[in-house]
Amino acid sequence: MDCAECYRLERFVLESLVFADKAETSLRCYLITHEWSASVSDVDEYHALRAEQQRTTDERHQAYMSFVNHKKAHQS
Repeated sequence: MDCAECYRLERFVLESLVFADKAETSLRCYLITHEWSASVSDVDEYHALRAEQQRTTDERHQAYMSFVNHKKAHQS
């Protein structure tokens, strides 16, 4: 079945995977390179990276669930 919405949602899932991975990698790199740093600016950077990681993870989840729910609607 050719469904434009399926294709759009699938692309959204793939894009969200990339963005979530990028945010996770940035946070991981920060933790590796700032292992012993704890200045105010370091903690602010950590909080910003963690917030971005959380946001992109939530977006990935929402994109996936939207895709799955849409695909289930085709089966009904």
